[in-house]
Amino acid sequence: MKSVNPIKKKHRDIAMQAICDFHAHRDPGHSIGPKYLYYHGLPESIDANYLVEILQSMGYITCKKDIHGNKEISLTDVGKHYFETNMDLTHEKRVEWIRYIITTGIAVSAFVKSFFF
Repeated sequence: MKSVNPIKKKHRDIAMQAICDFHAHRDPGHSIGPKYLYYHGLPESIDANYLVEILQSMGYITCKKDIHGNKEISLTDVGKHYFETNMDLTHEKRVEWIRYIITTGIAVSAFVKSFFF
């Protein structure tokens, strides 16, 4: 098995944006495959087939073979809400960081106050 570098989040975001946009404005009878991602901003240096495998293993998309043997990409219910889930995680991290800053500030001020009083 060949060694593959991890796919960066920004490249997953590019791919998911292209896939979500396609499915939002989908024409019946049309499908997309991994090469579609290159036409919508994915750098050529990224292996689109591997990226599709990653997104599939994460549960965001499904792939099936068409009658010609090409991969057809479809969104899962989780994939339809990919960006909302990411925004929620970002918000939670921000809230945790703010709590940490406040708690640390209170602890430091109590420590400093203990020396003067």
